[in-house]
Amino acid sequence: MRYARITEKEGTRTAARVLPMASVPHWDPENPAPGTAAVPDGTRAGWVSVDGGDWIPPAPRPVSLEELQKKYTGAVQHRLDAFARTRGYDGILSACSYATSAVPQFAGEAAYCVSARDLTWAKCYEILADALAGGREIPTLEGLMAELPVLEWPGGDTE
Repeated sequence: MRYARITEKEGTRTAARVLPMASVPHWDPENPAPGTAAVPDGTRAGWVSVDGGDWIPPAPRPVSLEELQKKYTGAVQHRLDAFARTRGYDGILSACSYATSAVPQFAGEAAYCVSARDLTWAKCYEILADALAGGREIPTLEGLMAELPVLEWPGGDTE
């Protein structure tokens, strides 16, 4: 068991702060002080108990569209950078910067990276715009990644 300071309103008790019992000297779970309660192990601040029922966690906070877009675009950028690193580039931007290289291998890899980057971002933004407009479900991150173009170096090395 753990100890919690609680707030109560109309039969709903909310754990405001949850501590191990040992951290509260002389606390008696059979005779708790006003504004306190014994709660099961694992209970965290913010959990609620309605009319003396089980303690349940609060509903997850909805993710904003901005947070979702930041998470998804960060993951797409990481995917592109990781792909470029398979050939020793610092990231996709570094690989693309070799587009005018006098070394044919670097210029070819850069041309591929520019194309792959463009196609990847175009598809990513198309999927997200369609989902935000209600034309489709918002995909999971894994679902989004599965819909992006396959990254494969000319000659066969893949992401």
